[in-house]
Amino acid sequence: GMSGLAGVLLLAQQGSASPGSKGIAILLPALAAVYLGASTWTPGQFNVVGTVLGLVLVAVTVSGLTLTGAASWVNSVCYGCALILAVGASAWFRKKRSGA
Repeated sequence: GMSGLAGVLLLAQQGSASPGSKGIAILLPALAAVYLGASTWTPGQFNVVGTVLGLVLVAVTVSGLTLTGAASWVNSVCYGCALILAVGASAWFRKKRSGA
């Protein structure tokens, strides 16, 4: 439901729709925030509080890079590094919790 509402709001903002309008540009930051949230608050479990914390961390980092004048491609690299870090941390926490 939330995805549909976000799609309608994006359509209202842009005034037109195309299948590849901003899907990829929105997907990477969302995945980075969700996986960071799964590894910060309750390791290995997706939750709202962790997702909000992950979102704030990613948004502050990218905003800081933008304010310092970094190139536009650095934002995507930052999202990708956050995603790799989050997935690795989640796997590490899960391995540690299982005792292996």
